[in-house]
Amino acid sequence: MKKIKFKFAISFVLLLNTAIFVFFFEEYVYLLDDILIPLLFVYFLIDSISVILPSMNKTVFSGKYLKKFFKSYPKYNIEKLKSLKERDNRVALLIFFVYFTGVITIGLLFLNWDWFELKYFYLVFLFINFSDYFCILIWCPFRVIFLKNKCCNTCRISNWDRLMKFALLLFIPNFYTITIFIMGLIVFIVWEVRFTQNPEYFYTISNETLRCSGCDTSCKIKKE
Repeated sequence: MKKIKFKFAISFVLLLNTAIFVFFFEEYVYLLDDILIPLLFVYFLIDSISVILPSMNKTVFSGKYLKKFFKSYPKYNIEKLKSLKERDNRVALLIFFVYFTGVITIGLLFLNWDWFELKYFYLVFLFINFSDYFCILIWCPFRVIFLKNKCCNTCRISNWDRLMKFALLLFIPNFYTITIFIMGLIVFIVWEVRFTQNPEYFYTISNETLRCSGCDTSCKIKKE
């Protein structure tokens, strides 16, 4: 959790500093291209690799697709697991459609509206990045409105976040943006393949690691 709070702080600082440059020091906006994008590339590349490599992934909510986080619950209900999987797949498909419709809309506005300059595009991207950690630490609309899951540890789309952030960058294609988009896509594909193959890793009825009783993260949810 300390790592997530650190990332939340970084995302806020990046958003705030970029906003200050954009609205108050417009003559230095060029630094966003020269400095910010390469720095973000390195940061997000390392972050994505840390999720893909089992030895680096030490967080249950992003690593539950890995066998090392699976502790089988004795005699779990296979039919109920199948039902939960089918239900969550339907909801996940709805989320995918709604969210990426929004991303495409933002991208088309950027490409077709003159007032939507590149500096504002960077602000939108960094706001989405900030919102990612806001959802984890404070309030998540995907959890409350769509999935109705208990917490991030039981979230169907935990590792969609990188694809959801990086997809927007395809509207400003270059080596940096395309590379980190591909990394986000890899994380997404690995997650979806493992969910299809091993749904038992993702639910409390089958994986004891995901239960409150096996969680060492402080939260407001009553222990099971």
